Amino acid sequence: MATASARELPLGAFASWVQDEFTDPLRLVHSVIDSLTAAPPDTPVIVGVDDAHLLDELSAFVLHQIVVRQAAKVIVTVRDGEPLPAALQDLWRGSHFERLDLQPLSMTETAELLVATLTGSVDPEVVRRLWKLTRGNVLYLRNIVEQELLDGRLAKHQAFWRWTGHPVLPPGLAELIDSRIGALPDPVSDVLDALAIGEPLELSALARITDPAAIEEADVRGLISLSDIDGTPVVRIAHPLYGEVRRNRAPATRLRRLRGLVAAELAASDHRDDMQIVVRRATLSLDADLKPPPELFIRAAHGAAWQVDVGLAERLADAAVRAGGGADALFIHAFLLTWLGRGAEAEHLLSGAADRYTGIDRAKLVFVRATNRLFCLGDAAGAAELIDGAEAHDGGCVDAARVVYCAATGDPRAALEASARIVPAELPDVAARMAVWAMTVAAGEVGRTSEAEAIAETGYPIGIRGYLVIIDAHLSAYWLAGRMADAQRVAEVLRVRASTFPSPQLSPVSVGVSGRAALSAGRVAEACSVLAPAVELMRASGDPIGWTYRYRLPLTAALAMSGRVTEAAASEAVIAAACPQGWEFLAYERALAQAWVAAAQGAVSEAIRTIRAAAETAGSRGQLAAEVACLQTAVQFGDGSCGVRLSELASLVEGHRAGLAARFAEALRAGDGVGLEAVSVEFEGIGDMVAAVDAASHAATAFRRAERSGSALTNASRARELARRCGGLSTPALQKASVPVPFTNREREIVALIGQGLSSREIAERLTLSVRTVEGHIYRAMVKTGAEDRAQLARMITG
Repeated sequence: MATASARELPLGAFASWVQDEFTDPLRLVHSVIDSLTAAPPDTPVIVGVDDAHLLDELSAFVLHQIVVRQAAKVIVTVRDGEPLPAALQDLWRGSHFERLDLQPLSMTETAELLVATLTGSVDPEVVRRLWKLTRGNVLYLRNIVEQELLDGRLAKHQAFWRWTGHPVLPPGLAELIDSRIGALPDPVSDVLDALAIGEPLELSALARITDPAAIEEADVRGLISLSDIDGTPVVRIAHPLYGEVRRNRAPATRLRRLRGLVAAELAASDHRDDMQIVVRRATLSLDADLKPPPELFIRAAHGAAWQVDVGLAERLADAAVRAGGGADALFIHAFLLTWLGRGAEAEHLLSGAADRYTGIDRAKLVFVRATNRLFCLGDAAGAAELIDGAEAHDGGCVDAARVVYCAATGDPRAALEASARIVPAELPDVAARMAVWAMTVAAGEVGRTSEAEAIAETGYPIGIRGYLVIIDAHLSAYWLAGRMADAQRVAEVLRVRASTFPSPQLSPVSVGVSGRAALSAGRVAEACSVLAPAVELMRASGDPIGWTYRYRLPLTAALAMSGRVTEAAASEAVIAAACPQGWEFLAYERALAQAWVAAAQGAVSEAIRTIRAAAETAGSRGQLAAEVACLQTAVQFGDGSCGVRLSELASLVEGHRAGLAARFAEALRAGDGVGLEAVSVEFEGIGDMVAAVDAASHAATAFRRAERSGSALTNASRARELARRCGGLSTPALQKASVPVPFTNREREIVALIGQGLSSREIAERLTLSVRTVEGHIYRAMVKTGAEDRAQLARMITG
């Protein structure tokens, strides 16, 4: 390896091969070449030289002679833009080398390198930040990763490598970048520093802040880059790390002065009211010699929240409060503290200010305080007390809080009743997005899908953080109605929007929504692969609001449907341990997950009891579409007694699901193979592949009982093919159709639990039977099959 220090010594790069007895330069060179290329006969020799541009002239001559004599294969690396020693230039001009220009790594390649280096999964946000900082330069990437690992900011949390805090450039890397920047005259330093704190800047604006001649010199030195955006020349710093070094090295007074100048330029521009410009103006003002009005900080806090930079949004909101922004500043600040999980701080802030405001301002604070208690502090009773004790004539904020509370706690009818008294567009932004979410949840649950769709669409313009909650509710409404293609569509909307505003808060939830969409379409393998890392990332981040719980529900169901019983049971145990109060409306989804786990373990009758109880609860709450989903699942598990209620629900809710599920139940109850086969085809048509598999499986069983072997084989084969397309779906109905052993449903259930390793007493406790009854079923199953012991009996189902 050539180095700057070794360059001062003749043959410094090859010092290890220099023999002291030679003083004549020519003989010395020959001896170094002989030592380097010595090898047994017919053994190829490869000489590699890193940073060859740093070779001294004599070392470069040695390399030149090795190449000319063909004494070895030579691989040389040089940094782009560095001058080469004359001997290497001669080799290059003589076409002795094949040139390969290494390009910076793409973000995908950066991710692959990090995973391989760290030997573990890496948070996608870490990949994004490192790539943005290094632009794929491997040298920079290695130095920064090594330093962050050493300092403990890059560390493994649970299953993922996560990066907290801000990078500290290693001294060697900072010196390297300093050397590339070179000694700068003060005017050129001003150019670089203005861009370091305020890029991108229009060329005309930069010329007003700094010396135009200095801009030209910075361009000649390769320190800045120019691009054309809509016909306007825009200037950026040439590499993000140049800016990092300048921000660390430049005097604080210079940076404060330049921030003020840049902020003033942005304020005078034609785009000063563009939300991203507003955020930049306010952010620069935080650490500048300026005192902007609190209204700028309030607008910017909303804008940063819109971009899902919640940490910056909270800093701006705090600045608005300190600048005397009044109730509006307090309102946004407390809301952001809630979403950052600092609920106790928000409550302290709001409770201390409650007596200072009246009317609409007081109502705004009631809204934030109630939602903070409900979602962050887990105090649903306290939230209800605040709402009930507030005045109603408030511009809609208290009614909006009531809508959110009722929807979140599982009372959609009361939520919709309260929603009739509000107009989201007339509410403050924060209240509007939460109200739209709640109204979408409620309308979807009662089965008014078209209304849920319309409400969600009105909410989308209010900002990216609103997308998180609204799209999740929008997707639920489509899923409950059986509109799987529409569920995929809204998930894609969030994916595209998330790619525009990447953030650690948004990315895992965006991925979680995609996982839910995959599960709704029956793509269980994809759902597991997407939801598992998303849930781990949410858990590792602390997740004060409960998103981890929300997405663990579909993950648990997906694991169970995939036959990953042990993992599903472990995930279900986490769900059972705690349900955040703000997510009580998802009790039916929790029951669905628990039922799928029980069914995967073989306890099908327990699964049916669980899901029928959930259906009854959902119906009593007015969650009629959720009741349909629960009853359909019971039918899939083999309960054909739901037909009458499903037929009633079909006339009360929108969408395909209820009518199809009613026909499914009736065909199952009647043992109608033809009807089950037709229902399976229709379920496939609407994209509910899990139901399609189960209906086809039940059709195969019905045809087999009717001794119609051809139809039975056809439907069993179709069920297996659909399950394969789902990524390895495993359901009780599919297993029953695939393994035609002569068991009753109860015998099959008990044999399946034997396969899970349960004793007769444990089976009896699980199924609420006597041990004697269980033993009787086992005995009859063994007589039917000729099985010699319990293990052989279980293998007849499990294989």
